[in-house]
Formats: sequence, C-alpha cells, structure tokens
Amino acid sequence: MAKKDLIGSAELLKEITVLSQEINYTKGEIQSLMNLGTYYTNNSMIDSANYVYDKSENILKQHPDLEENLSHIYVRKATILDNQRLHYQALVYYHKANKIQLKLANKKDALDSKMKILDCHLALGQPDKVLAYSKELLQDSTIVNQANLKYKLYSKLGAAYFDKREYGQAINWWSANLKAIENSEDKGEITNLMTLIADAYRSLGNYKLALEKALEAKEILNHKPELSSYAATNALVLGKIYNSLDNPNKSILHFKNVLIQSPEDPMDIAFSYKNLAAIYKRMESWNMSADYYEKYGAIIDSLYRKGYKDMSRISEGKVQLVEEEYKNELLTRDNDFLTYKNEKQKRYLMITLFIGFCSLLFIFLSFVFYDKNNKNQKKVELLEENEKKILENHIQSREEEFLATMISVNERLNKLTTIKNNLASAIKYDNKEEIIEAEKGLGRFISSSSDLTIIKNRIESQYPGITAQIHTRFPDLSTNDMRHCLLIKLNLSIKESAQLLSVSTHAVKMARKRLKKKMNIPEDVSLKDHLNDLIV
Repeated sequence: MAKKDLIGSAELLKEITVLSQEINYTKGEIQSLMNLGTYYTNNSMIDSANYVYDKSENILKQHPDLEENLSHIYVRKATILDNQRLHYQALVYYHKANKIQLKLANKKDALDSKMKILDCHLALGQPDKVLAYSKELLQDSTIVNQANLKYKLYSKLGAAYFDKREYGQAINWWSANLKAIENSEDKGEITNLMTLIADAYRSLGNYKLALEKALEAKEILNHKPELSSYAATNALVLGKIYNSLDNPNKSILHFKNVLIQSPEDPMDIAFSYKNLAAIYKRMESWNMSADYYEKYGAIIDSLYRKGYKDMSRISEGKVQLVEEEYKNELLTRDNDFLTYKNEKQKRYLMITLFIGFCSLLFIFLSFVFYDKNNKNQKKVELLEENEKKILENHIQSREEEFLATMISVNERLNKLTTIKNNLASAIKYDNKEEIIEAEKGLGRFISSSSDLTIIKNRIESQYPGITAQIHTRFPDLSTNDMRHCLLIKLNLSIKESAQLLSVSTHAVKMARKRLKKKMNIPEDVSLKDHLNDLIV
C-alpha cells in the first residue's frame, strides 16, 4: 500500500522500517528506506531524501549480499544531484552504480546508468566524452537489439555532434531515430526530432529545408496543449529561422509564442527575451527593446546566482575532501612516529637488561650503546630533514596547482574577450550568423563555473574568513571591488592583475583609486598596507 502511494504514505513507510529493524529483517528495512527516500523526493524534501539514502548506504556496506540495492541507492542519489545540476557529483555516483551493476552482471541497469553518464557529459558541455563512450556502446548487441536503448543512444549522439557543430552528423543520427518512430503515436517526440533537425539545417545555412521541417512539426503540434513544451521548442527554432531570413514580424511572433508556451529550460526564455530586444532595436522600437533587455538581464542574473550557489556547494565538497586527505596524512605520520618510539623503547630495555647481566662488560657495552644512539640520532635528524623536504615539495605543488588555476582563469577571460570582439565585429557589420554564434559562445561561457570563485576559495584556505572580514568592514563594496581586494591580498601587481582580468593597467589603477576612496584611505597610505593591517 505504501509503495503504491509515495506521495502521502510517510508514516506507514516509517512503521515498516521500525518493524523490519525489530525482527532484524535488513532487506525489508532497506526497501522501506528506499521507498521513504522516493516519498521525500516526490514531495521536494531533498535533504530528508539524502538522509535516508545515506543511512541505507551505511547499512548496505555491512551486508555484501544486498550489494544490488546499493547500486539503486547510488542511482537515486545521482538523480537528485543531476536534477540540481550538480553533474560532476552525479557522475561519481553513476560510475559507482555502474561498477556494481557490471560486477553483478546486471546488464540492463548497467546500460541505463551508462546512458545517464552520457547525459551528464552532455550537460557539462563535453561532447567528445559522449562520443568516446558511445563507440563501445554502438558495438553492444543488447543496445542494437533493444529499440528503446538504441533510440536513447542515437539521440545523445545527435546532441553531441550538434554541440561539436558537426551538423550533418547530427542530422543523420536524429533522422535515423525519426524513421524508427515516424509511424508511432508519440507525436511529442516525433515533433521534437523534426525541430532538432530543422535547427541543424538552419545552422548549416539551409533555411528553406529548415523552415519546411519546423513548419511540418508545428502543424502536428497545433491544438495539442498537452505538448506545450514541444511547442515551445518548435517556436524557438522558428523564431531563429525567421530571424535568419530577416523577417522580423514572424520572428517576433514565434519568440513571443515561446514565452506563452512556458518552456522547461529557462535559458530558452532568456534567449527569446534577448532576440526580441535585438529585433525591436533594429526596428527602432526603443521602449520595447529596453523592456526585453531588462527582462533578459533579470533572468540571466537569477540563473547566475543559482549557478553560483551550486558551484559553492561543489567547492565546499572539494575543500572537505582536501581536509580529510590532510587529516589522514597526519594520522599516518603520528602512527609512524609512535611505532618508531615503541621500537626505540624496546631497544633501550634490551640494552638495560643486557648491561645488568653483563656488568663486567659495562664499559664496552656503554660505548656500543652510545655509538648506536648517536647513529639513531642521525637517522632521526635525517628523517626530519626528509620530512621537511616532503613538506616543502607539498607546498610547492600546492603553489603550482594554484598558479595553474590562475592560468586557467586567464584563459577563460581571454575566451570572453574573443567572444566580445566577435560580437562587436558582428554588430558592426550586421552579420546575424556571427551574432548568433557569439551568443551561443557567451551562453556556454555563462553556464560554465566561475574560476574566480576557485581563486576566492584558494585565498580562503590561506586567509580563512577574508571575504567575510572585508564585507563586514566595508559592506558598500561592489563585487568588482571585492575582486580587486582579493588580488591585492594575493600580492599581485597592477600588471599581473590587468592580465588576469583581461583589462588595461590603467583600468586597474583607476579601480584601485576608486577602492581607496570608498574605503576612506588617506592618499599617503598604500591600499595593500591598509588591507594587511585591517584583514588578518
């Protein structure tokens, strides 16, 4: 009864769990906890779901005979992370589940988790990894002989080639899927494939064929409110096509239809707002253009803040992992020291007993003991010197890792500069295709993680609480001001800061001058000294 009603049966599930514990029925307890986790997930109680899944995982690790259930727990935890767009963490659990499924020869579940792994790599913008994994899957007879698995794989291959801008290959895979289901009753997926193919033809510059496919899909979707999400995607592609054909009125009509249909992906709404603003700008409808640009900015800010929070959670997880590794290293060293100390004490005891029984040889044995002790002392000094070198190498590797992170940040900022230049050129020469490509590049850049956040976390590890201290003392500082404070705390020169931020040295000087003014620092006091004095 509880399993059939995973929306309102929490109390019954809890009762089953308690009863299973009382009679030491582990399998029943695990099944009840898994159902309880599903109940919490269905009711958007994600923290509670994670709690019962963690509890289940700890129990199952003590029962190897129930290892199959452990793979189900990993899949459910990965699904939650996937829905939260924490795809890197989701990948860890999908791989754990896949390893157990392969070990238990559970081919169906193993293939399902492999498909989820492909979805994560697509969401992370890693089409090459999707193609690499798919080479093996294309040779798997199980996939070839099962229509649903084959369909999923072809869909992912099409998406991967589209992301790589190999639009012809994308059309081939999606067309193969369309042929397989064109006579089925699944009108939503049929129109989705037709729309995807239309978008690929548009990207190739074949606007006539793109329009044909998109309008054919639209005809099927008309008067079917249950397929509104597919209609939103179709309207988005039609808006792109008419925009490429320089037909602003029809383009506006379809982009507005996207907003009416409420697409599942908020980026589709943002894309529609941006295109509507650009079209109205070309038509010199300034008020309409400004209104849509404002809406576009608001939704992008909202998505950025959510992405920042998700990235913070990932970063916290990485910091905890480093801390645990460091604690384990300390415990290992303490154990080695205690072992050495015990061995040394045993040697002292043996020598003392030997001296007691051999008093006639006391002087000789004392000399031997002194010589041995002297050698041991040298060994201790040698061990201490080696440990010092290891620590120095460890510190150096951390510094090199941090430098590599900064180089990565600079590379990303250079990419942003390239996008900006391409966009400026496209606007100057009114090249719509280049504007669209620049917009895609910018979208990918925005959706990626912020490397400046990694720098902030690295500074936090060296100066704990630095951002909180700065914010507490100077609450009126902007995000850009905070960034310059952190770079100054890193002892970066004006030139290095300019290279990292991809701006001129004059811009950095002016930013630091404005920062001094906001912080009420006298002209004769250096900004760096002031920060070092105030921020410990």
